[in-house]
Amino acid sequence: MTLCEICRSIPLEDLPAFPKRDRVIAFQGRHAIIDLASDGDQSPWDTVGFPHHPSMDSLRRASAVGCELRRILVAQTNEAIVDIGKIMTLSHPRFGLRLTRRPNGGDGFVVLTPCHMQDTKCGVLVVAVMVYCCEEDDPLSTVFRARLVKDTLDTASCHRFTGWVTECNNQHSSCVIPPMPLPTRLIDVGSEASGDLVKLVEMGGEIRGHYVTLSYCWGGDSSFATTRSNVASKKEGIFLHDLPQTFHDAILMTRALHIKYLWIDRLCIYQDDSQDWEKESANMGSIYANAYLCLSATGATNSTEGLVPSRKARPRVRLPHTRNNRQGHVEACLLPTLSEILKFRSLLLEEEPLSDRAWAFQERPFSRRSLVFASDKVYFMCETEFISEDGIELIDMPKTYTAGHPYKLITSGGRHSPVKSEIVRAHWRALVWLYSRRSLTFPSDKLPAISGIAKEYSKAMGSAYVAGLWRDFLVEELTWQSMVQCRAVSEYRAPSWSWASVDGCVGRFSKQVEPIASALDLKVDIDGENPYGRVRSGWIKIEAPLLRLLRPDYKRLAPTLSIHLKTVHGADEGFSVQFDTDSVKIIDTMRLFSLIINIHSNMLGEILYFSLVVTPAGNDPDTFRRVGWHTGRQSEFGPPHILTNRSIITLI
Repeated sequence: MTLCEICRSIPLEDLPAFPKRDRVIAFQGRHAIIDLASDGDQSPWDTVGFPHHPSMDSLRRASAVGCELRRILVAQTNEAIVDIGKIMTLSHPRFGLRLTRRPNGGDGFVVLTPCHMQDTKCGVLVVAVMVYCCEEDDPLSTVFRARLVKDTLDTASCHRFTGWVTECNNQHSSCVIPPMPLPTRLIDVGSEASGDLVKLVEMGGEIRGHYVTLSYCWGGDSSFATTRSNVASKKEGIFLHDLPQTFHDAILMTRALHIKYLWIDRLCIYQDDSQDWEKESANMGSIYANAYLCLSATGATNSTEGLVPSRKARPRVRLPHTRNNRQGHVEACLLPTLSEILKFRSLLLEEEPLSDRAWAFQERPFSRRSLVFASDKVYFMCETEFISEDGIELIDMPKTYTAGHPYKLITSGGRHSPVKSEIVRAHWRALVWLYSRRSLTFPSDKLPAISGIAKEYSKAMGSAYVAGLWRDFLVEELTWQSMVQCRAVSEYRAPSWSWASVDGCVGRFSKQVEPIASALDLKVDIDGENPYGRVRSGWIKIEAPLLRLLRPDYKRLAPTLSIHLKTVHGADEGFSVQFDTDSVKIIDTMRLFSLIINIHSNMLGEILYFSLVVTPAGNDPDTFRRVGWHTGRQSEFGPPHILTNRSIITLI
């Protein structure tokens, strides 16, 4: 190890606190610029941190003579300048570097340099974040919590992760989970003495106990899945080497926790029996909610990668250190900057592979405690605490996060909180927007994958659930909007009036002022026993103004989902219509109508009409299906009396 004299003088445990900040101005790549809070006439920068090298030239000279820490910081500074420079003109950092403690606790330091920008009081570029890590056998291992991140699930790692759960049991009375009703089937993981063999077991009656769940991305070989034809052999025994690596790792972790049972959907649900799949998937919410712990393979793209996917080694430098007469070494290891400055990024894990999967959307909020194996590190989350491998320990932040989740907002410890109906509906809209962006292995799972949360919302809403919408608020519910170019699905899974009929992000960002349409009747045929799951068909009989749309000289606008149309009596310039999917490609073969649903206000407070774009469906002239939507001023639709000319149609 080679360090320059300036680096050797860094007071590792006595650095100044991270400065107060007004805001994060911008972020790009892996770096951020923050604006420091001003304190009177004095520049905030004058009092920030521990002075390091006085200039960039000094830093580069130290790197050139072999200082390992300087080499890391030079590389990070150059990368940060390039990243931020992609989105704004950046004055070159030339006033040197300052070191502070990490903003959210944890051992290590943050490297800052001034970055003067227009409209900022004191812009500061976050150059790097370093964490102090120790090996398990180092004399300082009891002083520093962080460990070097590994890409294998070894015995030491298992012991450390189970220690977090044990601490939670001993210190958080609200997190203690009593024996709960066991799912229909579980994997009996045995113990280390069981060696390479586990088995599938049936749990009859009202048996209670503890079990662990696994949340993961499917993909990979499916020959190991449980079916009616192979269930007998799986009850006799399953060899670990016959299972994908993620399952193998989950079994080892469950054994390390001294928990007897593990629930994995592909092993505990018959994959060739639609009735069993429907019954068990309808209970998915309670299966995760009742679990002792959820193991979340968040960073793996499929079941073959294991709980701990391959990780790129982080730059680090070994530093000698002494505390309480204990001499040892710490590894100053580079951390992702954005997840440190924007700490909620660590909690949301939006860029992880599992965060793109629809089924996982309800698995996480239902789970009371989780060990999250992300692509960069392992986290433990409970109702009280958030811990990560890099030594961060956040008290109460998990409550802040989970309390803000659209599901948690209506529940408290499994009991429904008194929440006003309009607030519950707003939460549901937010939930649909978040959920609709996620991907499915099987498109037909669109409604089943959110059925557990829908069941809980039905209790809070006090309304019947109809193919993703709520019966008592049906007119307002019809006004969902495709936010991006959604994709049509090849097989039927929902009526055209439901957001579940398309793949892609949908939302509703307007407030109903006055309903124009009236829902006269409705019927939805459920496909199976789960009232919140798959549907076979559905229709709504609706009364509303119905205007023919014309396109004599229409022009395509960007994006491609937008087309210019007009009504017979509306403004000559027409208006832009948004199509739900790429139906725009066959626009010339369609007869299109505008079905006015309500008068609403947008985010700017403007009063507008909202209409569905519909087209005839089948041979019945009064039967239509939805293909898009439009919002606009009254003059674009025609004179006011158009609202009195109403038609009764059936939407399918």
